[in-house]
Amino acid sequence: MADGPDEPNPDEGKILSPEELDIAEDEHVTEIDEGRYVVSSDARTDDDYGNQVSSEPQQPAPDPEPAREFSDADVHEWLAERMADSSTRYGFDVTAKFDGEVDQQQLGSNDIVTVFESFMLWYGRQLDGDTPVEDVLGILLSESNVPVKYPPGNVKSLARSLGLSPDDSIAELVAAVEERDGAEF
Repeated sequence: MADGPDEPNPDEGKILSPEELDIAEDEHVTEIDEGRYVVSSDARTDDDYGNQVSSEPQQPAPDPEPAREFSDADVHEWLAERMADSSTRYGFDVTAKFDGEVDQQQLGSNDIVTVFESFMLWYGRQLDGDTPVEDVLGILLSESNVPVKYPPGNVKSLARSLGLSPDDSIAELVAAVEERDGAEF
């Protein structure tokens, strides 16, 4: 007996009806061009944004943990621990505000003078970009209420660098410093 047009052919499988051939609305099908489709057997195909979407039922996503709020104390503690864990003997980690601008600087070293000098130079540069940093630092020291003791060797070196001898007066020292536009210790 010959197979009819609507009867299945055991060698070829079932014959599909026109409704079964209309696959455009199936969640497993995406039309990529007119008359061209992508068909997935176990997952829905790409959504309108090109994201692969699973056909398996979606479980509700767990609520993400709220972002942790950090207090000033938390940040300071973290920075202190980080500095303590550093392999250097000296260091600083500072955040400062200068005329509304915030800047940060961090340094660690085994040389205490390098750390102090780096901090002072950084600080001086933040205050006034037009004035030389050595002038800024001198003004800050002279205007502060902190008395500064200069080692006698530095004063002697200064006098020698100005061409003065022990026979010259303090007035000559002051005049030489003023002529040079400041003293550098």
